[in-house]
Amino acid sequence: MATHAPELHDGRMPIATAADDSQYLDRGSNSSRSVEEGILEEYSEKPPPPPPRRFYKQKKYWIICSIITVVIVIVVVLLIIFVFFPMIAQHIMNKAGIDVEKADISFSQPDDNLVRRQETTYDMNSTFYMKMSSKLTHTGPFSADIEFHNPISVYYNDTLIGTITLPKTHVSGGNGKLEAVTPFMIQDPAYFAEFSKDMLAQEKFIWRMKGKLDISALSRTATVDLDKEIHLQLILISFIGMNGFPEVKITSFQLPANAPEGGISVELGTVLNSPSPIGVELGTIALDIGYDGVRLGLVKSEGITLKKGDNELLLKGTLIPQSNEQDLEKVGVLFSNYVAGKMSLTSATGVSCAPDGVNAIGWLSEGFKSVRLNVGLGLEQPLSIIKGVSMGYLDLTFDANTPYAPITSAPAVVADFSIPFGFSLGITEVSQELKLGTNSSGEFASISVPYVPSQSDQAAGKLQFAMSNVSITALTGKESLFNDFTYALTASDLYSFQVGGNASTKTTTPIGNITLSGISFEVPTSLHGLQFLNSAPTVVNSVDVIGGTPENLLLAINVTMENPSDFSIFTGDVTFAFLASGEQLGNVILTGLKLQRGTNTVGASSTFNPKVSSVGQNLLSTFVMGQNNDVSIAGFDGSTPIASLAGGLGAISISTTLPGLQSKLIQGSKLTVNEDSPQNGIVSVQVSIANPFTAGLSITKVLSAVTYKGMPIGNIDQDISGSPFNIGGKSTGESPMLNMQMNIDPAAVALLLRTLAVEASLDTGALDAMLTLGGFSVAGQEQRAADSNLFDGFNISSYVMDAMKVLAADLQLSSTLTIGEYVNDLAFSQDGVAVATDSTVTRLIPIVGQPIVQQIVDGAQLGFETIVLSSPSDMSFKVQMKGSITNAGPMAAQIAFPELLSVNWNGKEIGKVAMPTITTAANVGAQFDVSGDFTISDATLMGEFAGYMINNENFVWNIRTSGVAVTALGFTFTGISMDKFVTLDGCNAFRDAVLINKFDLPSNHPDGGITLTADTSINNPSQVGFSLSGAAFAAYYRDVELGPLASVGAANFAPKAVSNIKMAGRLVPQEGAALEAVTEVFKNYLAAKDSLVTVKGVSGSGPGGVVGWLTAGFKTISIDNVLMPGPDSPPELITSINMRNLQMDFTKDAYAPTTGSTQVEAQLHSPFGFPMGVSQLDMDVIAGLQGHGIANLKVPTSPATTSQTGLVTTQFSGVPFSVYKEARPYFNAFVKGLTATSNVSFELSGSSNAVAQTAIGAISLDGVTFDVGTSLAGFNNFGGKAEVLSTAVTGGTKEYIIVSTKIAMTNPSQITITLGDMILDVYMNEFNAKIGDVTIKDTTIVPGTNHMDAEMHMYSDNHQALGQLLSNYMTGATAPLTVRGTEKSTSIASLKDGLSTVNLQTSITGITDKLVVGAVVYPHIGITEISANTAVTLYNPLQTPFTLISVKADITSINAAGKSFNVGTIDYNLPSPMTVMPGEQATSDIWPVNLELTGETVVDIVGLLFSPDPKIDIKQNVTILVGGANGFAGILYYYQDQVPATVDLFGGASARSAPASPSQILQQMGLLPSSSAAASPAASSAESVPGSSATPATDDDTSGSEAKPTTAPKESDDTSQTSGDAQAEPTAAAAESSDEGSS
Repeated sequence: MATHAPELHDGRMPIATAADDSQYLDRGSNSSRSVEEGILEEYSEKPPPPPPRRFYKQKKYWIICSIITVVIVIVVVLLIIFVFFPMIAQHIMNKAGIDVEKADISFSQPDDNLVRRQETTYDMNSTFYMKMSSKLTHTGPFSADIEFHNPISVYYNDTLIGTITLPKTHVSGGNGKLEAVTPFMIQDPAYFAEFSKDMLAQEKFIWRMKGKLDISALSRTATVDLDKEIHLQLILISFIGMNGFPEVKITSFQLPANAPEGGISVELGTVLNSPSPIGVELGTIALDIGYDGVRLGLVKSEGITLKKGDNELLLKGTLIPQSNEQDLEKVGVLFSNYVAGKMSLTSATGVSCAPDGVNAIGWLSEGFKSVRLNVGLGLEQPLSIIKGVSMGYLDLTFDANTPYAPITSAPAVVADFSIPFGFSLGITEVSQELKLGTNSSGEFASISVPYVPSQSDQAAGKLQFAMSNVSITALTGKESLFNDFTYALTASDLYSFQVGGNASTKTTTPIGNITLSGISFEVPTSLHGLQFLNSAPTVVNSVDVIGGTPENLLLAINVTMENPSDFSIFTGDVTFAFLASGEQLGNVILTGLKLQRGTNTVGASSTFNPKVSSVGQNLLSTFVMGQNNDVSIAGFDGSTPIASLAGGLGAISISTTLPGLQSKLIQGSKLTVNEDSPQNGIVSVQVSIANPFTAGLSITKVLSAVTYKGMPIGNIDQDISGSPFNIGGKSTGESPMLNMQMNIDPAAVALLLRTLAVEASLDTGALDAMLTLGGFSVAGQEQRAADSNLFDGFNISSYVMDAMKVLAADLQLSSTLTIGEYVNDLAFSQDGVAVATDSTVTRLIPIVGQPIVQQIVDGAQLGFETIVLSSPSDMSFKVQMKGSITNAGPMAAQIAFPELLSVNWNGKEIGKVAMPTITTAANVGAQFDVSGDFTISDATLMGEFAGYMINNENFVWNIRTSGVAVTALGFTFTGISMDKFVTLDGCNAFRDAVLINKFDLPSNHPDGGITLTADTSINNPSQVGFSLSGAAFAAYYRDVELGPLASVGAANFAPKAVSNIKMAGRLVPQEGAALEAVTEVFKNYLAAKDSLVTVKGVSGSGPGGVVGWLTAGFKTISIDNVLMPGPDSPPELITSINMRNLQMDFTKDAYAPTTGSTQVEAQLHSPFGFPMGVSQLDMDVIAGLQGHGIANLKVPTSPATTSQTGLVTTQFSGVPFSVYKEARPYFNAFVKGLTATSNVSFELSGSSNAVAQTAIGAISLDGVTFDVGTSLAGFNNFGGKAEVLSTAVTGGTKEYIIVSTKIAMTNPSQITITLGDMILDVYMNEFNAKIGDVTIKDTTIVPGTNHMDAEMHMYSDNHQALGQLLSNYMTGATAPLTVRGTEKSTSIASLKDGLSTVNLQTSITGITDKLVVGAVVYPHIGITEISANTAVTLYNPLQTPFTLISVKADITSINAAGKSFNVGTIDYNLPSPMTVMPGEQATSDIWPVNLELTGETVVDIVGLLFSPDPKIDIKQNVTILVGGANGFAGILYYYQDQVPATVDLFGGASARSAPASPSQILQQMGLLPSSSAAASPAASSAESVPGSSATPATDDDTSGSEAKPTTAPKESDDTSQTSGDAQAEPTAAAAESSDEGSS
């Protein structure tokens, strides 16, 4: 069913029912009253004669009145249109105005479509182009078209200056726009040149336009004369002129290079502000520039078009050379002002304009010559030309009379300068007024430098000149700052300060020699200072004692000082304090000090009083001894009389080294041993002394201690004041004989002799042997046994005399001496004083003797290297002894043992052993390797000893006898006793000595448990070895016996060696806590950890079986911490993990999706051979991607099965896949890979806890680590396609159309993913345009094909694409689509990247139901035309209402020849929207049809109207609302062929005459020749169509009524009476009514 809005009326009466006519219609309805009122008589058989009718009751009367009324109206309208309209138009145009908003003058042909101007070539001196945009105002209340009679004349000051061509335009509402692009034809170029001057110079000018124009309005056209003589008011065009360009500024000023033709190239960046709306194409312009009456040169700029507002011009040209000195002076002022940041008023005068860049336009150039620009050239800030100043080297001279005006000279001052121009420039002279200062304190001194010659290097930016004998004058009141300046120069390494002021230069340039003044600058500079004269060490070259006063020694000093500064300085006399260790010992005076740059050698005088303190005495002593001393000189308040230097010099502190005397005072000595010296120790000594000073000295007392290399030799204490020892200056003297008390202790003499022998490079071997044999032990003596050859020919007297020749004594002296008048005690020491000796020294050799043989025996040492026990039995064993006797003396000997040696342990004899004779070599001893039989004295004690030896680090045997015989030097010494203690290494309980190299558990053991084999290495640390027939042990772990272990065959424990022993045993079955301990061993092994076990001894065996005392010892063995080794790295117990399927739910946590798998397979690889099966396990898994851990999966304990191949299978569910926060980007990439690709490789690492069934019990394998690569089949973009199974349009909103769909997607993986709501964008491939999105609620994608309900929202910014999609859908066409994911496809962050890769190809196929069910055509066939209306029946195949707003349709059909022809069009906005409910039909109101009645089309249309089964093809664009009144608004392009049509020629009348034939209709319209017969009634009756009813729908009827065609009313009797007239000659009113009805 269809719903229609109620018919609306806009207040206007339909033409067919005007107000006056309705009155008469009302009267007609009251005709029944006429009889009652007696107007008409009642009907009778014989009526009376009718009375005469009144004239206004007659029909002809009203026909005549109507005609007269029409004629009068027509006459009045014609009078208005043809008589008064031109006057009205002229009046309106007289009041109208034209405001020019913008005009552009150009000389290039414009690109427009107004005229084909390319066919005309103009002379630009008499023609230019103008593009003008104007506003027409006060154009009257009517809409009108205006067409100018071109050309239009343009006047200026009542003089014709040219003509223009103006286009047609339109005005309405009192205004309009005039856009013109016209050539301006200049009438008088000379006068136009004068006008152009005014245009460029004046603020305003006026044009007057004269001509004619046509105004068309109210379907009437009037020609209006623009001539003022005809019209009272002319049209004035008011322009704002250029006004001489008052706003001009220079934005850049560049002088980039020397001009090739001479002068300087110049570039001026200029902004010219034009206030005028006129734009002028100037092309290449030339201007003369000048300053203060001096022509500077010509500049040009190309491609210039002036426009309103700012115009940026780059003027380039040349500053010409100047020869006049006054002109050069002015140019210098211009440059100086620019440099100084001062504004200079420059001028620019127009010269010429050449729009094409070559040919000047005369009138334009003349106008341009009137341009006078006064432009300020300058900078806001002075140019920074001088970038830096280097003072170079200075010479400073200070005077106490002018302390604040020192004189300075600087031969090479260098200024860094940068001229911001590129032309060549040479600076020949420079003068400066300088100020010195700092940023913090300000200015403190000035320097005035007159003009001096200079040298400049423009490329390097260097300017060099000299300053000679100028003063640095402290500013008045700034003396303290000047003091700071001199202090800084004294103290600093690099002192920075500011140099500022103004400079003037005499400069050579390409335009002449100019003076640049006012070059202001303030730049930092620096000078290297004196650094308190501490930049390099001050070196004291020499010191001389030249005399003495009672208070001081007088010294002459020569020093070398370094001046590191950039200046030399003269300071006059300077005094410094002489200091040592912070104490003043005198003063140093520097007379007339002048320090040149670099190294200076300076002479100074000094006073020195060493007695003032211990520091002074020590300095004097060490000086005499030749030692260097640290001293310093320091300034003080009175160091200089020059006030400005007092602070700096007073702060100087120079540390230096006072060098000691280079020559020795004591030159040598002589020693004589008296005959009684061995008894009283007194010897005689004499010394020789050299005086190194200029002053003489006298010694009155000697106090001395004599040593040699720290050994006391003797002492001197003697007063010689009665006979002083006097030595002249620079001379040497011999002292009188002095007595020395010598040290004659025998050990001291022995030490002195040996030390001198070593110093004399004598062989001390014999001496040391002799001293050793004598029992001496002195420093440096070797305790060694000399061989027998050492004493052959040895002469001890000559040996001693040769040693004494190298005696050089060390002296410690304290002597009283006098120099000049200065007396002092001089304490000093002097080492290495040569001592001359003679043969008297042999009196010092002592006599020594002692028992040598016993000493040799007592000193000999017995030792064993190894002892090996073999063939053990209960009371004896064999022994192999290997050892040595050392320290056997300086001669060969034989040592015999006639008696058995007693072997004792802990004071008790354990047995006896025989020892053969041993021969020793002199100074060598003996090595022996002998065998013997050991007889056990006490078996029980022997067992205790064995246990002790095994469990301790060492043990001691006491081997003794009293019958040793020694034979030496041909003599045998008997009765020599020997009692030796021998320490031997024990086994130390085999601590850290047992190593299990490897072990294996190859199989289950026949006796139960698991077979255990081991390769062991036993390191026997003892010197005692064992060779046994067998050894048995037991292994324990945490006090749990693992099982027995015994040697395979013999057990040999070599002494001090590692023995490899193979062992075999088994792991016994365990349960409870014992099983847990064994499990721990397995866990350690699987974790690549070692297990520490304890090995305990069980028994030891000899050839006869188990030996009692040996087994007793073995049972004490308990070796802890024996390493049962794990592998180098954890065995790869799990070699692979595969999840055959995976379920992930992302809806609860984006980065902890709930995860599960029903089939997890892990391949188990056991490192052992015994059977093992996993029955349950859990896992702590880290999933990784590209080496980055991304998530943790904690799988709880789950049942497991193990196949014979070791494949373990388990499952889990509901476990969070917990993504690390920092790894979320990698997890996003992982999900993205699963979404987009067919397979994703990743890593699984972590650990597992498992329970394994073994022959010793069920063991828990905890912490089994794994690190494997695995992969998952991905979604692979779901195969890149999706299938739309069904669609239904179910609704719409203002934003989109709702389409319910079912789709199919294939998941090629074994992953089930739950991701909540998913939104995917939908693109139409044909346009690559987004046409909506599709939403899948509560999405879970399982492996295989997924059928899912989805809701698509259709919308698009691309209306063409959306319209095409709707058209395809409504016409049953298939539209290829692409479904794309985006980051907005999901709210789950971890899925955004993955879903954004989704790109699925699909298509949507529309519905096949026809939208148009049929159409009823209501034609109106008039005398000369055919028109039609139609009503269309529509079907809604959607599941939601749709509403039509407007229709634009092209209607075609097929004629009898099978050719398509255009029937007509419908272009109709429905006054009331038409809504069709879902699945229902509705018929529209009447829609007008615009028939295309041209040519042969008329014949085809008439044929269609009379066709028995007409079919039409429709192509239409309809504006619809989908989803009801508030639904989605869109334009639907829809086509449908062979739409059934019904032609209603009668408008539904029940009885009509037969219609005319098609040929008759065509004859009526004049398209076929007419017949001679009169029109038949049938032909006339054919004109009665639905459109001729009393209320037709017409184009003028805007009421919005869409009433369906109604049945034509029955004709009245009156009408039938006059029908013949109407057919023969229809009235104008009837024709008009017919025409209106046809619309």
